[in-house]
Amino acid sequence: MIAVDHLGGHYLLGILVSFLTVTPIGYTLHSRFTFAEPLRLKAFTRFVGGVVAAYPISVAMMVVLCSGFGLSVAIATPIATIALFVWNFAAAHWAILPRLCLRPAAMPTSSIRLANRQSMRNEE
Repeated sequence: MIAVDHLGGHYLLGILVSFLTVTPIGYTLHSRFTFAEPLRLKAFTRFVGGVVAAYPISVAMMVVLCSGFGLSVAIATPIATIALFVWNFAAAHWAILPRLCLRPAAMPTSSIRLANRQSMRNEE
């Protein structure tokens, strides 16, 4: 958003560009690192749904902060991002994990960690 603003584009265009670029990256990072789950089309679809649900809130916040309060996009964007952080994490959790799981995720890069995760699931 800040780059679009810097190039002279409107902040609403910046929101759209951000959505199209950040959503797939965010899903991949959350799946791989936050929740240590494989990439799945169904989970990505749910993730996009969560991001789309936050889209009107993001637009409204930017309109209020930029047009209403006269803040620059460089100031308003971090404020809106911080305000939506909890929503985005909850939506990502719902999209990627099939059930509520409060245990730390094992990193999929280690066979030992994967074996531990398998044994934890078997104990349930």
